[in-house]
Amino acid sequence: MIGISLFFAETTTSLMRNYLSIPFLLLVVIVGFSACTGSGSTQQLETPELQLSAEGPLYAGANSSTATWEFDLAEVLGNAEKEVSEARITSVEVQLTGADSLPAMEKMVFEVTSKNTPMTRIGLYEGKITPGQPFTLTIAEEQEDLAAAFADGKLTFVGDFDMIDEEYLGNVAFKLKVKFELATK
Repeated sequence: MIGISLFFAETTTSLMRNYLSIPFLLLVVIVGFSACTGSGSTQQLETPELQLSAEGPLYAGANSSTATWEFDLAEVLGNAEKEVSEARITSVEVQLTGADSLPAMEKMVFEVTSKNTPMTRIGLYEGKITPGQPFTLTIAEEQEDLAAAFADGKLTFVGDFDMIDEEYLGNVAFKLKVKFELATK
């Protein structure tokens, strides 16, 4: 009988230690994860209206238009102490500007690059491009992280569009707005 009561006493003590240690371990894990994530935040950022431009002569088939956005990262983030840890494009809106006398155009492949990042394909539009009508590109689900590009302070956007069956000697311009989601720390 004494052996059985000692067994139950040890088992009870052992169980109580385990039950008390589980909440303690959970608390340690939660505090550890909180410390690792730091005080980061996510914010939305939109470029000012930029002009994508292609200089003529332009020919039937693919033609490239470019725009450059230069910025002061501290001004963009509103705090010189933060840095961009992750960045991705969430939306690209484009509008062909100019007269109705422009040649027929369709499709646009949109890419971005900077001094320290490779050219990265971001979006695609597969419809007709009409002057004065804005269109939104389909954004790639998977993108290269553009955080390093923000450290450069300058992004170059490239829009490759298709002209249909014509040669055009003039220049072509598009209005461009790009929206980003930035994670900062």
